[in-house]
Amino acid sequence: MSNAIRERRSASDRPSASLRAGTLPSALLAAAALLAVSTAVARAPGASQVELLKRFRDEFVSVTPGRNGFPRDFSMGSDAGNASEQPAHRVTLNDAFAVAAYESPQELWEAVMGSNPSRWKGPRNAVEMLSFDEAVEFCRKATDLMRAAGLIDADQVIRLPSEAEWEFVARAGTRTIYSFGDDPKGLDAYAWYAGNAAGNDPPVGAKKPNPWKLYDVHGYLWEWCADRWHEDYEGAPDDGSVWAEGAGPGSRVLRGGSWKDPAEMLTSRYRRRGARDLRDDAVGLRPVLAEGR
Repeated sequence: MSNAIRERRSASDRPSASLRAGTLPSALLAAAALLAVSTAVARAPGASQVELLKRFRDEFVSVTPGRNGFPRDFSMGSDAGNASEQPAHRVTLNDAFAVAAYESPQELWEAVMGSNPSRWKGPRNAVEMLSFDEAVEFCRKATDLMRAAGLIDADQVIRLPSEAEWEFVARAGTRTIYSFGDDPKGLDAYAWYAGNAAGNDPPVGAKKPNPWKLYDVHGYLWEWCADRWHEDYEGAPDDGSVWAEGAGPGSRVLRGGSWKDPAEMLTSRYRRRGARDLRDDAVGLRPVLAEGR
């Protein structure tokens, strides 16, 4: 894998003007109106931006708990796992949502945020070196841009998944340690991890997907979830919602493992604590699309 992929650069210069009606000659008022229109156009999603947002929208995988072959509930965690994975508990999801097939690539992040924080540059490499709050801000801005472009409905939002939603789609209906089985030797076909990665350099989707056609759910990058970190599942919600109560506000949940980690940290149930301001070249995001909460 190459460690010298050329960085794509983007810039957006957005003019603004503030002119008061009634204080200028008509010619200047007309010019001001023209400038206002130009400014509105400049603030609308550009063609290349819309194309990337459309691709992003098209890459979502619909998940319909209880319908179309999707289970309504699943067993989250494991009584045989680490203390943070206990106790195993039944979670029932009632609402349909969609999940990104890939971790968010850098070209999409640049189109939405106007910059690229990543260490390992490449347009289709997963974006990394982003904090929890930056991931939330990306989702907010993507929501606004996609609504403006008519790609999602007014009541739909892009957001981080709850931890339960993440494990539900990572397992993809399986009960094994990984979505492909229990043998870590199978990871090479599905994941970038410490056993086969020289760096975070490949494009998203280079490995096999899980049964629901989601790529890189094991390895590549840790993925931010919306939940506050709790030391175990005692008192966890059983409906798939975000666990926003209790614990401290300074830490969030990371799931999936990364290119830096050993096989045992890439299981469907493994949990990691991450400070909200953590920025690491092994941390990214995989948004979901759902009705607003």
